[in-house]
Amino acid sequence: MSRSHNTDQLQARNAAKSWADTWQDTKGGFNPDVFVDVDDVTRQKLLDYQIGPPIQMGDKLNAGSGTLVGHWSDGGNYGFHNNPEMNEAIYGDIYHHGTNRGNVQNAVWEMGLPNIETPEHLTQFLDRTDALTAEHGNFLEDGWDPKDIMLYREAPQQAVATADPVAATPVATAIDVPEIVEKEPIPRKPIEGVDYMTPEMRDTYDRMQADNTGFNAEDWIAKTSRPDIDKQEHAQNLVDKYTFEINEQLNQDDLEEQIEYKALAPRPWDRVRPTGDLQEDHWANRPKPYWM
Repeated sequence: MSRSHNTDQLQARNAAKSWADTWQDTKGGFNPDVFVDVDDVTRQKLLDYQIGPPIQMGDKLNAGSGTLVGHWSDGGNYGFHNNPEMNEAIYGDIYHHGTNRGNVQNAVWEMGLPNIETPEHLTQFLDRTDALTAEHGNFLEDGWDPKDIMLYREAPQQAVATADPVAATPVATAIDVPEIVEKEPIPRKPIEGVDYMTPEMRDTYDRMQADNTGFNAEDWIAKTSRPDIDKQEHAQNLVDKYTFEINEQLNQDDLEEQIEYKALAPRPWDRVRPTGDLQEDHWANRPKPYWM
């Protein structure tokens, strides 16, 4: 083996292990301590998702893998040989795992973490990867490519805790009560036939007073003031009533005058037989005055 080959191999190995010293200055860098003493479940997830060095201290080692403990390159080469093609042919998926550090660090950064400093950060990153796998299937099957990295930029769906409903405190509702404003009564216009007599009612009233029919104005006013009386109708009924009575009285007076006149008229047996003297016969048979 030539000296140049040994030098290149040594530089590649040093580069594959240098991330452990510079992780704090690297976006999405991993603290090497988070991979120490992990449980079996976490270790299996790291292998399945190709996160961290492919070979960790504590793994089963052989003569070929013992020199690769902690190696995790950012591209370049991974393996015992200086020829990347030869290493890829020998190591297969482990080769891709051992050279993907740059892409995994980019995914951490896209997720919003500055780096993986503590085991809690590592668990958070693995949980996010679990969620993306459940949503998109085995999206890392062909390795960490740019489209896989961008999935970490999406905001993870977080369960919203449902709190017990809190009974709302009753709020007194102010009710606007309109102010009652007393209005001045509007003067009512007098109504003819209710508040004062019509010409026909006045004429009837005067005739009733002259004929003494028994009409009493005070009784009429008192009755028309009752709330259950239709004043207009009552006034008309009153007019009709006393008009009828007056007419009856007038008819009775006319009948009595006719009877009295007939009583004063000479009857056939009261006539004086003619004497032959025209003047004497005229005075003898003329109607007598009522006092005779």
